[in-house]
Amino acid sequence: MFLALDIGNTNIKSALFAGNQLVDFTTHSSTDAAVEFINKTSFNEAAICSVNPAVQKIISNKISANGVSIFEANIQQIFNLTIKYEASSTLGMDRVCSAVGALELATNQKIISENQFLITIDFGTATTINIVSPNREFIGGLIAPGVNTMLNSLNEKTAQLPLPNLESYQGLIGNSTNSSLISGVLTATIGMIKETVRQLKDDSNQKPPVIFVTGGNSNFVLAQLNYKVIFEEALVLKGLKIIYDLNN
Repeated sequence: MFLALDIGNTNIKSALFAGNQLVDFTTHSSTDAAVEFINKTSFNEAAICSVNPAVQKIISNKISANGVSIFEANIQQIFNLTIKYEASSTLGMDRVCSAVGALELATNQKIISENQFLITIDFGTATTINIVSPNREFIGGLIAPGVNTMLNSLNEKTAQLPLPNLESYQGLIGNSTNSSLISGVLTATIGMIKETVRQLKDDSNQKPPVIFVTGGNSNFVLAQLNYKVIFEEALVLKGLKIIYDLNN
């Protein structure tokens, strides 16, 4: 059994694979919850993708103590795409993993052609948009505050703005402070995505891009997008598994 872990800034996500088959996907809200899961789970191979070094150390020590060697994803490894990024050492491996996973899935499912861009969007603590060119090159993307991060910031940095629940979204025009905040944050996120898609399509004279999305806040945004998108909750971890296989 193969265990893949995506250690983020807010949550830790885990996936168990039997061969290439995903058999379990779990989101852990704390390091303790992830450690408890590791202690009760049987696996003989493990890989980690992390943007949180302190938590990564705790998790790695726990896995090593169980006698399992750990594969840690880094930018020097072999991928199914070429990295074209000015400062690759600063590139988050979660972004690379999502692109690797999406490219593999799109290729296997034959839903991408030679003249199409590929986009992955991760709705997490940050909203990241990652772009793979028709030449299978990771060329960069956009990073913005995630929807909850924006709401939390407005709540913390102002005297009177509340912290609303995203599930109370009512549409573009908010008729209360709560609904206005949610509309502003979601519309800003949707606008960023639409402008990215427009520029890739219009400026390059290419077909509309293939779009994969992942992350905990996906459902709040997807309903507002008028594009065909593919939702993969374990996209980063599927990409991590592919990187592990390519390097072993």
